[in-house]
Amino acid sequence: MENSSSDKGPLLKLLISALKSSGCDFDLNRHVCCEPCSKLVTGGYDAEMNQIVVCQNTATNKSSVHGALAHEMIHMFDHCRAELDFRDVDHLLCTEIRAANLMHCSFLSSMVMGTASFIRIKKQHQECVKRKALASLMAVRDISEADANAALDRVFSKCYNDLEPLGRHLRRNSRDMERVYRERYLYGYGFAS
Repeated sequence: MENSSSDKGPLLKLLISALKSSGCDFDLNRHVCCEPCSKLVTGGYDAEMNQIVVCQNTATNKSSVHGALAHEMIHMFDHCRAELDFRDVDHLLCTEIRAANLMHCSFLSSMVMGTASFIRIKKQHQECVKRKALASLMAVRDISEADANAALDRVFSKCYNDLEPLGRHLRRNSRDMERVYRERYLYGYGFAS
């Protein structure tokens, strides 16, 4: 992985800028490593080491590496600004909701899964975020489905509505990533980079 900023997409540059503006350093060589992982994941965030793991066996092209980095950088950003306790199910689920909301679950994803409907776009998006966040929680935590759903009921609304550091949902195959990067100064990001 090269450290040149021309290699980073605008979304990754925004997330790095948001981390730095929030008082958290980000050095690609220190905070990102590549390792073999379970075939079920493309990356992970280790809060104790403050390090993102990109799975060398499942994140195998530029797009999947960028996707894994962006998802895990949301966790890193949440840990930085909110001092999350990843042992707390509510905290862990909240950051998974935010990562699913901001980095996944587009209308295009719904079309691919066969659940798209123009009259239910917002509800479908929320359902996708819930499914993805619960699946992530249950993949890393030994928790019953009932306890996971109870946690979801407690935190979903607050965490779903927190769009920092992007300020919006991104549309796939649009110029949204460039827009959020250009608008980073409006949200207080980019001055420390």
